[in-house]
Amino acid sequence: MSYSDAQALRKAAKLLKKTVYSPKVPIKTLRAHYDALFRTAILPNNIDSSEVDVGPVPADFLVPELAIGMRTILYAHGGGFISGSRASATNLCASLAHESASRLLIPEYRLAPEFPYPTALEDLYHAYSWLVHKGIPAMDIIFAGDGAGANLVLSLIHYLREKRIRLPAAVIAISPWVDLSCASPAFTARTPPDPLYTREIMATQALQYTWHGNFPNPNVSPINGDYSQFPPLFIQCGTREILIDDARALAQKAMDSGVPVTLDIQEGMWHLFQAIDSLTPRAHLAVRRMGQWVREGYR
Repeated sequence: MSYSDAQALRKAAKLLKKTVYSPKVPIKTLRAHYDALFRTAILPNNIDSSEVDVGPVPADFLVPELAIGMRTILYAHGGGFISGSRASATNLCASLAHESASRLLIPEYRLAPEFPYPTALEDLYHAYSWLVHKGIPAMDIIFAGDGAGANLVLSLIHYLREKRIRLPAAVIAISPWVDLSCASPAFTARTPPDPLYTREIMATQALQYTWHGNFPNPNVSPINGDYSQFPPLFIQCGTREILIDDARALAQKAMDSGVPVTLDIQEGMWHLFQAIDSLTPRAHLAVRRMGQWVREGYR
């Protein structure tokens, strides 16, 4: 069935409602709802999948039929730091692997509140180290993530620079949550753009990940980091997302630092619409744009 953008938005809001944090819902139940919505039983596009251990956590390694060279995406799933999994991310990641002709690694990084900052960031660092130790050059590695996952891969760039470790070739940030203080205009608007997520919800999730005094830390709120000599950046976000201003602020800061930036604003689209391709054909087209950017050398 084909929906108009407005119909798809209403349908998405209904589907996503159970995946949105509420203090009345146990974290375990929230995680089950998140995985149930986004999980797929069959990988699309004849993607091959295997499980590997990347330091302290397992990961899924996806290989498309037409993977080019050594190129590999390290993907951090979203879920507000408290939910989401490699299972919930696999459908979107399989499409991204196919469209970009890249292998893709999805670590099962550990979640807050059981494992607060910096556990998730360190798990992703170990995943990156695993790729490098497998002989994949940094210039063939791309970081990608959605929501809190985009936060983590952007923060990982700052973390790597602190350690003077070579950076990946590029970064894809889908609906990036870059400021955990939740201070952008979209968070405080009288009529927020997002039909589901509110400042109260996001602020509560942020406090389950780390303490308030740590929000200015660039490894927590990556908008506060130094973007000089940052890798090329592809940013995609819908206009019906509370993170729209975070996406724009990230693009502006990176461009002001001389970083090649592609900012892809999707009119009328909601958070993580790319992962629910049954509602709108624009989901696949959006992933195709990411893949094209990768295939064309981050331009």
